[in-house]
Amino acid sequence: MPTLEVNSSGGFDKTTNFKWLAIGLALFAVIAFMMPMPASMSAKAEALFSDHDPATIALKATHMKIIIALLAACVVFFATETTPLPAVALIIGLVQLFFGITPPEKIVSTYAHDAVWFIAGSLAIGATLVKYGLDKRIGMLVVSLSGTKTRMVVFGIILGTAIPAAFMNESSTAPMFIPIALALYSLTNKIIPAPNLGKLLMISVAVGCMVGTPMSPTGGARNAIMIGFLSNIGIDVSFVQWISMGVFFTVVMAAVMSFILPLIFKPEVNDLSDAVTILRGDLHKHGKMTTKQWLVAAIMILVVYLWITDKSITRQLLGFSLGLGGVAITGVVLYLLLGLASWKDYERNVSWGVIILYAGAVSLGTVFESTGAASWLAESIIALVAPLGIKSGIALIFLVVVLGAGLTNLMSAGATVVVIGPVVLDMAQISGTNPLLVGIALAISTSMAYWLVVGTPASSIVYSRGQLQSKDFIRMATVAWPIALIVIAIMITLYWVAVLRIPVFI
Repeated sequence: MPTLEVNSSGGFDKTTNFKWLAIGLALFAVIAFMMPMPASMSAKAEALFSDHDPATIALKATHMKIIIALLAACVVFFATETTPLPAVALIIGLVQLFFGITPPEKIVSTYAHDAVWFIAGSLAIGATLVKYGLDKRIGMLVVSLSGTKTRMVVFGIILGTAIPAAFMNESSTAPMFIPIALALYSLTNKIIPAPNLGKLLMISVAVGCMVGTPMSPTGGARNAIMIGFLSNIGIDVSFVQWISMGVFFTVVMAAVMSFILPLIFKPEVNDLSDAVTILRGDLHKHGKMTTKQWLVAAIMILVVYLWITDKSITRQLLGFSLGLGGVAITGVVLYLLLGLASWKDYERNVSWGVIILYAGAVSLGTVFESTGAASWLAESIIALVAPLGIKSGIALIFLVVVLGAGLTNLMSAGATVVVIGPVVLDMAQISGTNPLLVGIALAISTSMAYWLVVGTPASSIVYSRGQLQSKDFIRMATVAWPIALIVIAIMITLYWVAVLRIPVFI
């Protein structure tokens, strides 16, 4: 059984699988050097770089081909975790250097983006909350307020994990509810054998994280990456705007899953009064919050407030916005200056591999766009699906959702956004479809990694505690995955378009 630490770190603890490394490199070589140059790629290079001489245009077309090859290799590396994932992020820059696509003095700038600061700051803030035990207090409080009926406890766990998961890393959120779910199961199991109750409570933790992450930009690195991709094409997404679009999915799916899960894993008992009473007693034993805990919470509230007001109040006061990353790092620096955290805390408890990985993702997206490779691939895909009537508008958005929801079960959510994000945004621009709808729909759809234990860090962490088997996730996904697609379809057509009045075409 894998340990918590190994599962939560994903591919960072792995060493190279040389078979899949060879396959990825061979795929890169075949596409980059053996396949003939597509006429459409040469035409795209000529259209984009018409002010250059023929030799330069031919070189630009070659660069497009190399970036397409790099994308194909990254799909293999991300899907199989064949090598430590931060190494893949660095390979992305090395390919640009070795093939002269990006000059050395500019390569670092392709990795630099507000989204990278945002990811780093969010991870550090989450680590500070965990250090002071605020995560445990939140978990205990949620259960104490949920009542004693099993269905209400399940709803409390799902919603209780969903809301923190929207504002801090799910790898930090899941562990704060796992002990509570295990305690409720263990205390009940002493009275009556309740294996289904154990499965129900534990999988509720994983599901809560999955439905919570789409709600805000801080819910997952893929959200920050999509914000970065959108900003690259001139669309700024504020913290409030993302929440206004993502809250529908989180609230509806929390309610739906609270109804569905007890039907799939029918609990042996319908009331958990005895177990909940004991847990409430444990909450009182923690005593009142200390001054440092209040200060940590106050700074977190300040950071959330600044995220919300960055495009309004902050911009009016300063004349410019700090950006989501600037606000996050401000919170981290305040923790350091006030002695609430040390740099050693962040060295130990922040996954710097995650930061490097998503910096590489930003770099891939940047070069994918700048070389014209994204535009070429987008036009090629549109040409393929056009005979099916899927070339723009709602139909295109639904296609993107299905692609995202499917691919996220084969590779990580962040990798899915990295691989197809620039392409679908170009498809949106080419077809006149609103890129905002396409981009956020893709990011939300990547939360639907329901099928596999390794689908999300939260699923792996929950699985590692021994109450669930792989087939339990498949049982859940068989029902939940199509329902989630329906919820997204309703969200797009009725909530985004009809209620929020976001235009489908621009």
